[in-house]
This record gives sequence, C-alpha cells and structure tokens, in this order.
Amino acid sequence: MSEKNKSLTAQARSGVIWTIIRSLSSQGARFIASMFLARLLFPEDFGIVGIVLIVTRLANRLGNFGFAQVLIQKKLIDETHVRTTFTVNLLIAVATTTVLFLAAPYIAGFVTKDSDAVRLPLVIDVLRVLSLNFILISLYAVPNSLLKRKLKFKQESIIGGIANVTKFLAPVGFAFAGFGVWSLVYGNVFGEVMYVIAFYSYARKAPRLGFDKQAFKEIFSFGMWMNLYSYVQYFYKNIDYFFISKFLGLGMLGFYERAYNLMNAPRKRVSDMINGILFATYSRIQDEEERMISAMKKVMSAVSMIIFPAMTWLYFASPSLIPIVYGDKWYPTIVPLQIMSISGLIESVTMIFFPAFIAKGLVNKRTKVHFKVMLILAGLVYYASHHSIVLVAWAIVISSFVGLLWNSHEYIRNSEWNWKYTFSSLRPALSMMGLLIPLLFATRWIGELYFSVHSVFMLIALTVMAALTFFGGNYIFKFAEVREIIDLATGKAFKKIKRKKQKDIADAKQT
Repeated sequence: MSEKNKSLTAQARSGVIWTIIRSLSSQGARFIASMFLARLLFPEDFGIVGIVLIVTRLANRLGNFGFAQVLIQKKLIDETHVRTTFTVNLLIAVATTTVLFLAAPYIAGFVTKDSDAVRLPLVIDVLRVLSLNFILISLYAVPNSLLKRKLKFKQESIIGGIANVTKFLAPVGFAFAGFGVWSLVYGNVFGEVMYVIAFYSYARKAPRLGFDKQAFKEIFSFGMWMNLYSYVQYFYKNIDYFFISKFLGLGMLGFYERAYNLMNAPRKRVSDMINGILFATYSRIQDEEERMISAMKKVMSAVSMIIFPAMTWLYFASPSLIPIVYGDKWYPTIVPLQIMSISGLIESVTMIFFPAFIAKGLVNKRTKVHFKVMLILAGLVYYASHHSIVLVAWAIVISSFVGLLWNSHEYIRNSEWNWKYTFSSLRPALSMMGLLIPLLFATRWIGELYFSVHSVFMLIALTVMAALTFFGGNYIFKFAEVREIIDLATGKAFKKIKRKKQKDIADAKQT
C-alpha cells in the first residue's frame, strides 16, 4: 500500500473513531434530555414541534441546492468556489426565512387537523421562530464542508459534539423554568447558534462574500441533482408525520414522533456521522473500484454489528423502556417502536450505499430509485394513517425493505458490487442476532414469572443479557468488529493509532 493510501486509510479510521465518540456523547445527551422532557411536556408539545419541523425541513430542501456538498465532492476548488457557495447559501437562507415568516398562518392551517384549530396560533409562532435556523445553518455550512474536505474529522466531531450536547440539554433547563413547548424551540435555535460560534472560533475567520459566474455554473451542475434528491428524501422522511397530523391529530403524532425518534436515534447518529466520512473518503477514491468495495464491506460489517444488536435489544426492551424513561402516559408508543425497530435494522444497511452513489456521481440514479420507493411509502402511509400509528409503523417497515432491495440492485448495476459482498458483510451481525433473539426471548419469558414486563427489573435483565451476549459472543465467533468496539471502549484503539503514528515518524526519519 502506498504512503498516500496509508494516510487516507488512517485518516478515515481516525475519523470513524472520533465520529463514534461524537455520536455517543450526543446520543447520551439526547437520551437524558428525552427522559426529562417526556415527563415535563405533553404529547401535543412534541406534535407541534414535529409538524413545524416538517415544514422547515421542506423549506431547507427548497433552498439548499447541494452547494456545500460540492466543496467536498469536487476534486479541485479555489477561493471563488468557497465565496460563491457561501454567498448563494446565505442569500437563499434569508429569502427562505422571509417567506416562511410571512406565509406561516397559511402553512400552519394546511398541516394541522381541524380539531387542533385552538393550537393554530402557537403553531404559527413556533414556525416563525424556527425559520431563523436557515440563516444560522447557512453561516456554518461552508466551514463544515471545508473541514470534511480536508478530512479533519476530529475537529469537526469535537465542534459537532459540543453543539449537539448543548442543543439536546438546553431544552431541559427551559422546561424546568416552565416554558412548555417553547423549551423545544429555544433549545433547537440555541444549538444552531452554538454550531456557528464553535466553527468560527476554530476557523478564526469567516468566509468572505463574493460571486463568480463560472464557479456558480460548476457547483450548480452537481448541486441540481443533489437538490432534487433532497426533495425526494424530504418527502420520504416526513410524509408519515404529515398524514398522521392531518388524519390522526397532533396527539397521535406526539406518540409516533417519540417512537420514531427513539428507534431512529442510533441509526441516524451513525448515519449522519459515518456518511460524512464516507462521502469525503469515497470522493477521493471514486475511480478505484477495488478500494471502494473493500471500504464498503468493512463499513457495512462494522455498522451492522452496532445497529443490528441495538435494534434487537430495543424490540424486546420497549415495553419496559418506555414507561421507565418517558412515563406511563406514553404507553401508545410501545408497539409502534417495536415494529419500527425492524425498519431501523434494514435502513442501517441501505444507508451504506448513499455516500457511494453520490461520490461516484450517480446522484441521478439514486434520486430516481428513491422517488419510486417514496411513492410506495406515500400510498402505504396514506392508507395506514386513516386507521392507526401501528399500521403506519408497518408501512415504514415494508417501504424500508423495498428501498433496500431497489437501492442495492441499482448500485450493483452501476458498479462492481454484488449481493455476495452484502451477505458476507452482514454475516457477523446476523450471527450475533441469532444469539441475541433466543436469549432475550428466554430472558423475558423467565423474567415475567417474577416481575412485570413493564418494570425496571425487566429492563435491567434484558440489558445485562444483551451486553453479555454481545461481548461474550466475541469469544465464540471471534468477531473482528466486536474486538474493535471493545478496543474503542477501553481506549486501546487510541493507543494503536498513537503507536502507528510513532512508527510512521520513526520510519520516515530512518528513510
């Protein structure tokens, strides 16, 4: 392996470790905050913020042409690309905020059920305040992309970790002070402010305004398909929220939102962090098919070894986890959460293909497939939302499975990847699930003889059994992925990297 390849591999490996640390800290803060907020606030509060976030996410897609991603994907950029991207992003953000502020009354009336009319003024005010986030995001999008382009994942992870912890914990303080639904709103805005402060504190300077016609043409040609993809992705991720709010009401949306977020939290954190690294790394090796395959196989094995056991544990632990963490009023969340844990498992495999599609310039292929899957999801959720959030959860599972098959097939058609690579990469995680499922089922069956399925003792028993199986299974199957996780938890991973760096320095001096 050449020195260049070694350096790229080391940077990617280091980036994975730092992003996992960021994910763990952020997820820990989010979990702690959710316990307090679920007890201090009401399902309707989460429903109001949930439906408003649907609107702001759509506006973000409409105003985001994928320009920031161009700074990562494009092999050669200069200062004109940076200035043009920053300027255009800022102008679009200001325009988006202005439109949302003025149109808030009409938008709020459209997305809420008639029976929730009494809450309409509150929905309007929340929408107007959260629209400010567009300007804040545009201020740090370019510095964030430049850090990823330079593969400075450690710095990006530290900044993101600080901002996310602030974003998740700040609402708790507001909730204790009696701000109600505004606790979620102020915490969200405060988190984006922390992102801006952290990025500019590190960079020591702000991107300068400027516009270059040629640079704009270059970034727009790539950003156009990224923008179209973001529209499809938006509807795919939020159409269930919209239909539930419209046909079942904000209360049911609150229950569903808690279930979906709890299921999606580990997968999303891993996805958001890992995909950034993979996109930046794959963009460097987009023309080297053998290295792409090797990298994807390793990442798929590692990610599935984390998400598969987590979703399996979540399925069995949900009946005790929900009342203990959120309180008795959240019982309607249990069954949808169990069902959607299956979706979380499936989506963790599908997400590995996303950065590969983009890095290889196949955004158009990915967009077309995603659009077809989105149409299937829309039909299923539309029908399910007229009945219950349980049926909506099953609609999510079915569409996730279809999405995995379709995305895999399309990527195989346009690369040298094949189904054998997918199955071989997932074999360790599937073997671990083969151990976990019967042991957790037996634990719950025996536990019910002595205490309630909703009790803290059941949650402890299931968690202990899952941990023993996960780490103990390593001594049966000798999973390399589990060994890496153990090394990370005990600090050995950092020692190995440090020794590797010292060895490289010593070899360089001898040369």
